[in-house]
Amino acid sequence: MQTAIFVSVIIVMMFVAASPYTIQIVYAEAIPSFVKNKISSWVSNQRTNDFSDAMVDLSNLEILKAKITPKQNIYSLPAYDETTFIKISGKTDQHGQTKFIFLTVIDSKGAKSEYTAPVLESGSYSTVIPLTHSSPKGTYTVAAYYEGKKLPESFFYVEYPDAIIPVWVSNIAKWWLDKKITDGDFLAAMNFLINNNTIKFGTSDIVQDSALEVSVNGQKTVRRGTTQNILVHVADLGGPVNGATVFVRVEDYGETVFEEFKGFTNSEGSYDVSWEISEDFPNLKTLLVYVDVTDGLSSTTKVFTFEVYCLCGEPNCKCRT
Repeated sequence: MQTAIFVSVIIVMMFVAASPYTIQIVYAEAIPSFVKNKISSWVSNQRTNDFSDAMVDLSNLEILKAKITPKQNIYSLPAYDETTFIKISGKTDQHGQTKFIFLTVIDSKGAKSEYTAPVLESGSYSTVIPLTHSSPKGTYTVAAYYEGKKLPESFFYVEYPDAIIPVWVSNIAKWWLDKKITDGDFLAAMNFLINNNTIKFGTSDIVQDSALEVSVNGQKTVRRGTTQNILVHVADLGGPVNGATVFVRVEDYGETVFEEFKGFTNSEGSYDVSWEISEDFPNLKTLLVYVDVTDGLSSTTKVFTFEVYCLCGEPNCKCRT
């Protein structure tokens, strides 16, 4: 035990002495008591979930600057006011047809979200669903319906990832809990150890590769009463893809679908759509543009976000404060 403590003291001293950039970080925020309780529980019981919860809480509150990624096959919640996307994919037993599949996602608290996704000629389908910092943890159920028939359900999990934590790190937490080091010292140490993979949270398995390269461009902010234009460009190893099928859906985080488009890329690999944002559209609202692309063999999904705004003084305009 004495050896472990001695090693941890040396490492922390080296960290403070050799990392002038890190010790210049200013942590003005106090660590909330509910986070402190989780860390205290981890020190007492050595349950890594307690530590993981605490670190992700600090990251979501933007008190801890280190980026925390989820363990493989487990999706973690993004930082405060950010959105991440999970790809949902599957396959029907129908081939040679291009139709739509209807998805119902039920979160761990029973709330439902509805989505549609194009079914490719191969019978496969894919789309993405958003997770925000306030999404509930736990098991999510995905029910798929195709031509009135319910397909087998699938599941995914949203939770804070387990961590691989060297035993001596708990000594740093003990010093902080005993007020031997400050909040700033503790946060700087955690930030350093996470960023340098001394504390490991694993890697994400959200992104799936595709042979298609798809880019989506449009305005990031659009005023009510004007037009949004979205340009989709599709390419593969041979260059621009002519005749690729493009599905575009504009919605409000799964609540309301405002526009849907379907078309084909031209000889330059491009497909563009435009639509008018009505003058009575709610302002300061972020919309998602889902773009599903297939060339008959490969498929990929992209997401583009933009915000609708209005000018102060316009009818029903909520100005920024």
